Amino acid sequence: MVLTVQYSWAQGNTTAALIGTVKDQSGTALPGATVIAVHTPTSTQYVAGTDSDGRYNIQNMRVGGPYTVRTSYIGYQEQVVEGVMLSLGQTARVDITLSEDTRQLSEVEVVGEKNDVFNQDRTGAATNVSREQIENLPTLSRSLQDFTRLTPQASGNSIAGSSNRYNNITIDGAVNNDVFGLASSGTPGGGAGTQPISLDAIEQIQVVVAPYDVKLGNFTGGGINAVTRSGSNDFTGSVYAFGRNEKTIGKAVEGERVRADEFSNYQYGVRVGGPILRDKVFFFFNYDATRITEPLRFAPGSAESQIPLGAAQQLAAYVQETYGYNVGSFGAFDRETNSDKFFARLDFNISDQHQLTVRHNFVDAFQDEFSRSRSFLRFGNNAYQFTSSTNSSVVELNSRFSNEISNNLILGYSRIRDQRAIAGDLFPQVTINDPIGTFEFGAQRSSTANELDQDIFEITDNFTYILGRHNFTVGTHNEFFKFRNLFINNANGRWDFNSLEDFYAERASRVQATYSLTDDARPAAEFNAMQLGFYIQDEFTASEKLKLTLGLRADLPVFPDAPPRNQKFENDFATVAPGLRTDRTPGGNILWAPRFGFNYTPTEDRSFQVRGGTGIFTGRVPFVWLSNQFTNTGTIFGTVFQNNPKEFITDIDEQRNAGASNTTVEVNVVSEDFKLPQVWRSNLAFDYTLPGEVVLTVEGIYSKTLNDVVYRNLNLTAPVGTLPGVDNRNVYASSSSERRVNNDYTNVILLDNTNKGYRYSLTGQLRKDFINGLQTSIAYTYGESKDVNSGTSSTALSNWEFNQIVNDPNNPELGYSRYDLRHRIVGTTGYTFKYGDNFSTGISLFYQGQSGLPFTYLYSQDLNNDANRGNDLLYIPRDRSEINLVPFKSGDVTISPDDQWTALDAFIANDDYLSANRGSYAERHGARMPWTHQFDLRLLQDFYINAGEKKHTLQITFDVFNVGNLINKDWGHQYFVGNSANEILRYAGRDKVTNEPTFTFNPNSRAYNLSQFDSRWQGQLGVRYIFN
Repeated sequence: MVLTVQYSWAQGNTTAALIGTVKDQSGTALPGATVIAVHTPTSTQYVAGTDSDGRYNIQNMRVGGPYTVRTSYIGYQEQVVEGVMLSLGQTARVDITLSEDTRQLSEVEVVGEKNDVFNQDRTGAATNVSREQIENLPTLSRSLQDFTRLTPQASGNSIAGSSNRYNNITIDGAVNNDVFGLASSGTPGGGAGTQPISLDAIEQIQVVVAPYDVKLGNFTGGGINAVTRSGSNDFTGSVYAFGRNEKTIGKAVEGERVRADEFSNYQYGVRVGGPILRDKVFFFFNYDATRITEPLRFAPGSAESQIPLGAAQQLAAYVQETYGYNVGSFGAFDRETNSDKFFARLDFNISDQHQLTVRHNFVDAFQDEFSRSRSFLRFGNNAYQFTSSTNSSVVELNSRFSNEISNNLILGYSRIRDQRAIAGDLFPQVTINDPIGTFEFGAQRSSTANELDQDIFEITDNFTYILGRHNFTVGTHNEFFKFRNLFINNANGRWDFNSLEDFYAERASRVQATYSLTDDARPAAEFNAMQLGFYIQDEFTASEKLKLTLGLRADLPVFPDAPPRNQKFENDFATVAPGLRTDRTPGGNILWAPRFGFNYTPTEDRSFQVRGGTGIFTGRVPFVWLSNQFTNTGTIFGTVFQNNPKEFITDIDEQRNAGASNTTVEVNVVSEDFKLPQVWRSNLAFDYTLPGEVVLTVEGIYSKTLNDVVYRNLNLTAPVGTLPGVDNRNVYASSSSERRVNNDYTNVILLDNTNKGYRYSLTGQLRKDFINGLQTSIAYTYGESKDVNSGTSSTALSNWEFNQIVNDPNNPELGYSRYDLRHRIVGTTGYTFKYGDNFSTGISLFYQGQSGLPFTYLYSQDLNNDANRGNDLLYIPRDRSEINLVPFKSGDVTISPDDQWTALDAFIANDDYLSANRGSYAERHGARMPWTHQFDLRLLQDFYINAGEKKHTLQITFDVFNVGNLINKDWGHQYFVGNSANEILRYAGRDKVTNEPTFTFNPNSRAYNLSQFDSRWQGQLGVRYIFN
């Protein structure tokens, strides 16, 4: 018997498949042969017969294994293949050659025992993470991200140069995205610092970047699919605990040996699984808890902060004495994060044809949200606590009605509840932009009225029909959303001052506030939405060397609810935007997505293959962007936006009077023909076996933007001129009344589409699995991503006002994305030493090297009078004559223009990006932080303990992240720039004689900050007891 086992990429996002041929020794197909695949842990049985070509095809199989495959045919010996493992979303191919009963085989030859590279079903870029990898690779947070980073085209939560909001995450086939779009992790509960599910409940993970299977959709970045563990006929379980604190991390940062402030991070839990009714019903349960306490750094007066301690003390005392408000701590501050996760799953073998899974996942978490930087001091009562609870249930039915017909049905429901609680008493948020740094106190402006309720129902059904060499799929995936979003930005008032001196004199530069125009003081947006998907596909095996996949998908967004209509707005903006209405939603546009994939191998031994495809991918927009429209209609909220108000008002109930006659309304609208994000993505790759069984893969991916988002303020008038001098950018009217098209409105923000943008990546990867068990892989990727708006904010106004520009904020130029990748190297290696009967030692290493993350150089304040602070790209002066610097005070010291220029000139000269672009405007996300290199190590020691007929395991693990810093204190440094923007020059107003803009430069400025915590090595000790 000659057996060929191959693994391919194809099937749905919860199951696997098994295909192959049955032939005799002369190569003649054996139609009518019986193939029985048995999932050994549960005795789940899958049966198929071969067709006229000797082919069999078993769909919707349980992920994992091992499987025992039995093949029989009248007049031939039955053959048994053991140890077949099935991976998530993959098709395993087992080709079998039977011998006649009268002939005996002296041995069994196994060819290509596990080959997940060379097979006909592999087309686009994808990465699978097995249970073995989850258990053996280093992880500190025990998160999905610790394993999705194995994908060469990924960086953090970004995949293929896109925002994490453009990813689609499913667990057991059900949506597990933060579909509302508020969490940086992209998952429910991310705002509370929790993972969406315990890692101990995960069986396998798959990341797809360019899948040409039309069943996979709702993303323009990447798809992350995971399936959970199940019980078996054997009772198994584990009790575990992991922990780290300040004693398990490095002391050396920037040459200093300083122990980190006290912190603790502990995770512990238990899992157990087994039979309820042997061979028929199985259970799995997991509980997982996390308890984290961590210090907040950058206390004033410390070496990390440029803000003097005396300035902070004086300000805190003044506010307490003058206004009776306690600003909270300005020194040490501990942030806490707690989460509890419960997971339960039942599996039913109804019959050989039907398997049912029912599971539920519950997560309850909170996190203290608070941050500071070298030049930004937030006082303690500006913090808030984010709480989140998630209930998620899934029911899945897999059915095989015959050799040719199968079906997969998934029903899902998720209930998510998030809210914020402020740390102190209600008080307006005050921001003081002083030359020595920024001070902020008062109740956090976005958190005094902030709640979110989400209910998500979904139904997926995939019907598969096999006809000869064709594998037809007809299916649908539908999501039904119900939202309640309470969000009143600046409900407590937001006051800005240009200096400490101005604050003490109560000379505010700007005030903003929002208040209800209805009888409800806290009106919330309540609306329903649907995203319907329908698709059809044919996987055609044209020959043994060529396979083609052709499919068509249609996605239809539906918004059955509409915001209130504002007839006054329609009349006021009939000339600027004729036909635009507040009660129109973007639903009703069918988005077609044809896809084509291929795999061709010119050689008989499949040592070389060419693969790829092209097609359209449709994603979602975060629903928070559409929620803005339901409350900002101009009929629900009024706003105050006043420059240079006459008095500082601290009474929360009187904030609406802060603008006197300048109270206005804010309106958010969406274009009538707005479409969900779409890209046209193409992929071409080849895989080749080099001498020594080293596998080389070269893969290129290109995505052209078809529909993406752009924001415009319809209430902004045209520029009135340009700046005098070398920086001759457009400027707008200095007064808000002259800057607005209509003074009854603060802003009118339009959400619209753009087709500008692209992303591409080129990856080279080498892999080799040695006979002795050593596994190695290394990949290099170069990627570039450009867009007109990276969509980093949650509100329409923020997405518009913080999009960095030179001239017109309503027509942003194509620029580098915040998710621009550039160079990335990722490598893994691992080996397990087994010695004696009771011991084994495992070691695994992960490496990631990456060119620094992108950031932008800006001016602070509002240089061009567009009413936006923090969006004006820097002009980089060639020499002293191209910038007008003015004196400023830092504490009791006055810094002269000449001293500032000396420091600024040196700053530019020492910065690769700035020095190369003197005399030009800085590009959005054009600068980059330094290269980073990080090695992560896991040491795993198993002690096997005999317990009757069973063997239990005591397992000790030690994970070390950034192990290079453990070897050398100057290695492993990590860097950051707050909000990916560095405002190195402060606009100080116009010169009274020349009218040219004037600036100040703080000689203490840095291009980027060294992460004091992440730059140290971090160790985590784990203890686990496993019983089988």
